[in-house]
Amino acid sequence: MAPSAERLARLLLKEISASATPEETARLLASGAEERTQGTELVLLQILDRIADHDASRGEGAFADDCQAAVSRLQALPDETDPPVTGLLALICLNATLLQRRFETLTHASVRRVDEFCAALFRQARLGEAIKHLYRPASGEGSREAGIWSELDFGALSYHKAGTTSFITVATPRTLGLTGTHAKLALKCVLFPWNKLGTIAKATEDYARTYGADRTTDVVVQPIASSSRWILMPFQRGRTLHEDLIDFEASAPAMGERLAKAREVGLGLLRALDDLAANEPITSTMPHRQHLDLSPNNIILAPGDSGIRFIDLGRNHLYSRQVGIAEHDDSVYVSPEVKNRGVAPSSDVYSLGVILIRILSGHPPRDGLVPDAIWEFSPALGRVLDDFVEENPRNRLLLVDGSDDPQQLDLRPVQDFFTLACDMAAQEPEADLRWRNRWFARMLPASREVKAQYRQWLLMRRSRADRYRTSSYLLFYSLVATGCWWFIATRTALFSVGDLIGDLSLNQAVSFAPKDMSGKDVMAATITAFTQGLLGAKFYQTILARLTVRKVPGPLARVTEVLIRVMAIIPLPATLLAVMWQPWLWAWVGAVSAMLVTLTHWLITVHANRISAAGSAAGLSTVPSMERVFARGYEQWWWTMLLYAVILAGIAFGLQVGWLRDTYAYVLGLTIVSIGIHYISKLVTAGHAIRGGLARVFSAAERIAILKARGEAAGVPWPLKVRGVSAGGMRAG
Repeated sequence: MAPSAERLARLLLKEISASATPEETARLLASGAEERTQGTELVLLQILDRIADHDASRGEGAFADDCQAAVSRLQALPDETDPPVTGLLALICLNATLLQRRFETLTHASVRRVDEFCAALFRQARLGEAIKHLYRPASGEGSREAGIWSELDFGALSYHKAGTTSFITVATPRTLGLTGTHAKLALKCVLFPWNKLGTIAKATEDYARTYGADRTTDVVVQPIASSSRWILMPFQRGRTLHEDLIDFEASAPAMGERLAKAREVGLGLLRALDDLAANEPITSTMPHRQHLDLSPNNIILAPGDSGIRFIDLGRNHLYSRQVGIAEHDDSVYVSPEVKNRGVAPSSDVYSLGVILIRILSGHPPRDGLVPDAIWEFSPALGRVLDDFVEENPRNRLLLVDGSDDPQQLDLRPVQDFFTLACDMAAQEPEADLRWRNRWFARMLPASREVKAQYRQWLLMRRSRADRYRTSSYLLFYSLVATGCWWFIATRTALFSVGDLIGDLSLNQAVSFAPKDMSGKDVMAATITAFTQGLLGAKFYQTILARLTVRKVPGPLARVTEVLIRVMAIIPLPATLLAVMWQPWLWAWVGAVSAMLVTLTHWLITVHANRISAAGSAAGLSTVPSMERVFARGYEQWWWTMLLYAVILAGIAFGLQVGWLRDTYAYVLGLTIVSIGIHYISKLVTAGHAIRGGLARVFSAAERIAILKARGEAAGVPWPLKVRGVSAGGMRAG
């Protein structure tokens, strides 16, 4: 820069700090156009340092405020030179405001406030003339860009919105020439100092060549021209997905509404991404057929039936861990390999997964994990999203048919995979828009699980999904569990008032029952059989009905699978042995059943920790750490149930030898514990969360098995050996 530019830069900074003398203000207003332009550019190139120094002495945000004050002061003074000093100061103010916004936690209100402020700057000062001079194409950037730049009417330029590294204005051409037939254009100007970074300047200059009409489909808002500092494209009507989701969240949607929205957006984006790829398999060698910066702000929902339009394609270099704000704001949508300056065919699928998580949970995941609430709502949906947002692209989309080659990706199987998951999630009781139905499903012992599983089984059968046999297997045992519950209910709940207040034994209705049993034992057997049936049905249908460790090798896994399925009929012995045969066995049968439940809890805990450790060893990022495997303290259930079994055995022994006599008191206490703690507190309140946490871990076993089959996890011990178990879980080695 010439010495005159440095002098002008100092004068501009004095005006901003309100320390300029009248003579210095006069020299600033008397300066020439080139001198002003170069001086302003010098300030803008050092703007981050200028903001830091100014705000350190005057308070946070003072630099932008003082810029605006300087614009207001100088507007009253004559200035006939283009670009006007007020316009240049307004451009500095605009840059400072938008740069500061990038380092703050943004809310819808703060974004709108900043956008309104920037729009007012355009109206207040002749900012368009400043942009015309500061952003004009360099001499070596081509005559076409210079010609298009000269056709724009900068006096009519207006502010539209801000991007990550830029601000977007609405421009109109003086004539319909080099800009084509578009009467309304979007001019994207890269903020200082980002436009001086080599990677950003190069990507901006090449944007029109990379994503122009001859290389992309109509799903892209195709650029007309670009230079190292700006991109010109047709103005696309419509709202961004980000704006649409803000309005969606304001309606406080239920989970069923979130699912419908996620399905609509997800399928629309998958079709658009397939269109971007020219309906061909995606490869890493053709990055112009991928978005690579897919976020709600870069997706426009065109009005009517026009569908989705993509803007701002290509790697955002501020998120490539070169500038220092890689983990801020929209960077959460960018896949890890793109942040690390790489690319994979599934990079946009990762971004899609994060967008879907935002729709389903209300916010994007900052820890890279699918939120527990999604797994709690639908394990099928959580399974798909886990496969989408896996950090390592080689471990991504393992569950999708035909995705064996990590070097290319056909999006049509991904569409089918996601569609089936949404259809299955729509069958969940929690997807019902009527709160009464959701409440009843939570409270009822069968949890409407058979109905949901049957509908999901039909969907898998029609789609010929690879998990159809597993679904048939699990549905069969759900039917068995439901059948057991209704048998127990009819044998224990359908009694008369006389049964409650008289000495008549229920055994009198059963020909093979002894006739000398006391009424106390009969009543105790009946009540405990009913409560065990209630607990057994709720435990199996809420937590176990869709869990399986069939993908886990080893004899211990097979034993665990058998015990999980035995839980479908675990309450049945209490009715067959105590109610229909020997009522005095009621406490012993309960103790034995509780011991089997204890063993099942323990083995599930062992295998969940084992799979978590193996998943971490295999490099699966979506498998939670061992500290986060269990929801709502499930790792404590096995030893608390063991304590319950010991107490039951003690009561049984005491009653049998005559040390304990008040049978009704013990039955009442056990019933309160069973209904109040086990049924309400554990199964109704925490059951779905526990099922979701276990389903997440057991789903990882599928992906580990696939990696082992591919030979890509050869060093992962599978299964792992148990070295020790404590009340808090287990250690795996």
